[in-house]
Amino acid sequence: MLTTTMALIGTLTLLAATVAPATGPGPDGPARLAAGNAHTCMLDAAGRAYCWGYNYEGQLGHSGTANRSRPIAVKTPAGIVFTQITAGDGHTCALARDSRAYCWGDGRLGQLGYGGTADRRVPTAVKGPTFTYLTAGDDHTCGLGVDGRAYCWGNGEYGQLGDGRLGRRSVPGVVPAPVRFTQLSAGAADTCGLGVDGRVFCWGNGVYGQLGDGGTVNRPRPVVVRAPTGVTFTLIAAGGYHTCGLGRDTKAYCWGQDTSGQLGDGGTANRSRPVPVKSPAGVRFTRLAAGSGHTCGLGGDTRTYCWGQGGSGELGDGGRAVRLTPVAVKAPAGVTFTQLTAGESHTCGLAGGTRVYCWGEGLNGRLGDSTNAYRLVPVAVTTP
Repeated sequence: MLTTTMALIGTLTLLAATVAPATGPGPDGPARLAAGNAHTCMLDAAGRAYCWGYNYEGQLGHSGTANRSRPIAVKTPAGIVFTQITAGDGHTCALARDSRAYCWGDGRLGQLGYGGTADRRVPTAVKGPTFTYLTAGDDHTCGLGVDGRAYCWGNGEYGQLGDGRLGRRSVPGVVPAPVRFTQLSAGAADTCGLGVDGRVFCWGNGVYGQLGDGGTVNRPRPVVVRAPTGVTFTLIAAGGYHTCGLGRDTKAYCWGQDTSGQLGDGGTANRSRPVPVKSPAGVRFTRLAAGSGHTCGLGGDTRTYCWGQGGSGELGDGGRAVRLTPVAVKAPAGVTFTQLTAGESHTCGLAGGTRVYCWGEGLNGRLGDSTNAYRLVPVAVTTP
């Protein structure tokens, strides 16, 4: 375990048994790596947060607003150990070991949840219940309460807070839903929850069909996703204006906006109900990450695949082409990713619990490799 005076040595060590786990998707526990639209954050083995990239609203949490092209420590309150992290457009939130939530960055729409609308450049406690999981959209945040209910706060312009209203909230409000949830995932202006019964419910902006209920209208309260007959889900991942999920039948499904092929079904038509991803022969996905216009998944064959918009290199296949079905990421030799996160035009992965790699657009330092360069294949994040 790292001491408080040590930076990360050699690699970014992210996982450790000394940090209490929180409920979260994937076989390896809660998300310890999070991409916002133009910034990225991670947790080290001791539960300390580091961020890099765009920082105009203070979303890097180091008390300033300068962009950073390599990880910088978040100025966390004394004694706080984080167990999970999530990132939105201009804000970041993290869950502490005591189940309290903290947020920092852009607060103008109430997305920090502390009761005000001013930006915060360091972590500030969210007013509300205790949580087991957090997720952030562009300008809103949601948490899975210890009671299994969803709570949301921030911008509710499109109904993404799920409380039946279209206004803003600066503190968490409960989402009235017919089931208890096991996971939440927020898109740009919508939110989805995975029910204990394997059904998915979504609310908020539905103009591209991303709510999966067969329509293209906004919903201020949860509506059930109309999955294929007999299909229930084990994991969900919401992107910009599309959503994906892993079915219990071991197939991946996506729905919503598909202008760049981010649904992975071989076409570019928007879908208002889940359609199966055309996976490579014999490949079943174990984890998914959805970005603005692209999607990535961890394959059971230990390889990583991405599809959709590739103009910035965010697919990691060495090119800039749009891909309508999954293509393999060209990871460095011997590198196998165990967690993924996707931003607006970049992607990052955790390898073996010890190393972070990013690829795609590098403007404002969001890849963390000490440059602003675009990377068409994964590159290692520079250690602090």
